[in-house]
Amino acid sequence: MLKSDFLNTDENVICIDEAQKRTMNVYKAVMIYLLGGIVGTLWETVLNLVRGDGFVFCNGSLFTPFNFVYGFGALFIILCLRRQTKTWQVFFIGMLGGGAVEYVLSFLEELLMGTRSWDYSTYPLNLNGRTTIPYMFFWGFLCVVVIFLLYMPLDAWLDSLPQKTMRVMAVVFAVIVVADLVLTLGAILRYTARNNGAEALTFIGRLYDRLCDDSFMALRFPSMKVK
Repeated sequence: MLKSDFLNTDENVICIDEAQKRTMNVYKAVMIYLLGGIVGTLWETVLNLVRGDGFVFCNGSLFTPFNFVYGFGALFIILCLRRQTKTWQVFFIGMLGGGAVEYVLSFLEELLMGTRSWDYSTYPLNLNGRTTIPYMFFWGFLCVVVIFLLYMPLDAWLDSLPQKTMRVMAVVFAVIVVADLVLTLGAILRYTARNNGAEALTFIGRLYDRLCDDSFMALRFPSMKVK
């Protein structure tokens, strides 16, 4: 049987081959993280405006507009599902994976920093207040949209960019994001310690107390609660 005859008799093979061609590297991962983080910030900001809560800082960081949760979430979704070709598989894996990511991040935040940025305890079908079954269904639907409507054209667009330019941009943004993450974690840890009555013992701690006091942290992290 000729190769062309084989492809014509099974169109699914073509889809699988196209999925296998999608490559991932560190530079693409950084760009996907950035896009996921800024889209998540915009989404949360618009949602608060629609609810009538006014403008609320939703980036979850000190300096950048890239929300860490949405950035890592987008990267996790694409890394796990980028080669899936069936809608039901993407939905099911995305539903479980999205719920797991939300649960684990909430657990680690409380364990390591003594804070919680979201609490669904009053929501129906919640799992220890860290995620909910209805939200997990939303994650599944979102994964289908991301993989089949957004990721495929995004991957092609990233491949079309000059590779040297993309590498430089990815490295610069990665340095900025990592610096922001480290400074943000430091501010949250000092915020937690301060609310538990611990005095700053170092110059860095005193600097955090002066620049990131309680009023500043309440403004930049409005949903965060110290446990």
